[in-house]
Amino acid sequence: MLANVTIAGVASSIPKKVVTNTELESLVETSNEWITKRTGIRTRHVAVEETAVGMAADSAAKALAMSGVPKESIGLIVACTITGEDLTPSMASSVQKELGIQQCAAFDVSAGCTGFIYALVTAASLMDTLDVETAIVVASEKMSNYTDWSDRSTCVLFGDGAGAVVLQRSDTPRVQFPILNAAPDTGDVIILKKDPRSTPFSPTDDTAKEYIRMKGADVFTYAVGVLGDTLKRLYALCGDKPFTKVIPHQANEKIIDYVMRTMNMSRDAFFLNIASYANTSSATIPIALCDAWEAGWLRRGDRVALAGFGSGLTSGGVVIDWDLPDKTK
Repeated sequence: MLANVTIAGVASSIPKKVVTNTELESLVETSNEWITKRTGIRTRHVAVEETAVGMAADSAAKALAMSGVPKESIGLIVACTITGEDLTPSMASSVQKELGIQQCAAFDVSAGCTGFIYALVTAASLMDTLDVETAIVVASEKMSNYTDWSDRSTCVLFGDGAGAVVLQRSDTPRVQFPILNAAPDTGDVIILKKDPRSTPFSPTDDTAKEYIRMKGADVFTYAVGVLGDTLKRLYALCGDKPFTKVIPHQANEKIIDYVMRTMNMSRDAFFLNIASYANTSSATIPIALCDAWEAGWLRRGDRVALAGFGSGLTSGGVVIDWDLPDKTK
């Protein structure tokens, strides 16, 4: 059961370095036109000095400052990542340390690109179970570390960044209708293995590096199916007050376009920023949420659906009744 919560703060943290499609032409056989036509991506941000933990802490700190909630009130931090620098401690624990929060529950979830949806629903549920008043949910990815920059089918797709929200108890439920799902990835459609490690008892080639691998056509087929299905289920759950706006996982503009057409929804109802950031995995939705609010596209009183899909194969969605004051220019 979800606690009655609202989003009290939202922020993102984006690396300084911007890499254009044209720059990628010097790395692989590709072109700006080829990438843009097939993905909608024009640029991506690549972390050089920034770390996944650092971006997570930065976005969480900014979201907390925006909310006006004192850090002593935070009772829970749920983080999601597939590219954190450490196996342990968790990214959430590292964020707790960076923010100087002395006491709270802190842990990570891993659900690929659906990670933020899983983390958001988990946090809202645990706020009820643990009787927590305020929580931080943060997603941060440094996909560039796990991108094969010699593989044109994947290196053009990904970028780095982080986004965070602060959840706070409210009289009215404003995070509603959670959907979480997973289907077995029997074909290894999206996979990122750990680098092999050798021991004295099981020697292996521990110099090999692992990178994210995808089967593009299979990913497209899966994504358009579950994204459309999730939005239809959310629409039905909303009853006589349907959502009017959608922030989907920003994986590929063609996936989103396909779902728009099949659901007979206007492009104006969908927020897209993939052209600027590429696919930042679990961070795409909170980054887009922040951009949508800052751009004035997301306004107080809007009912917006968040929907994602990713490795696993995972999928999920949730409906937000947006209650932050409108962003002033």
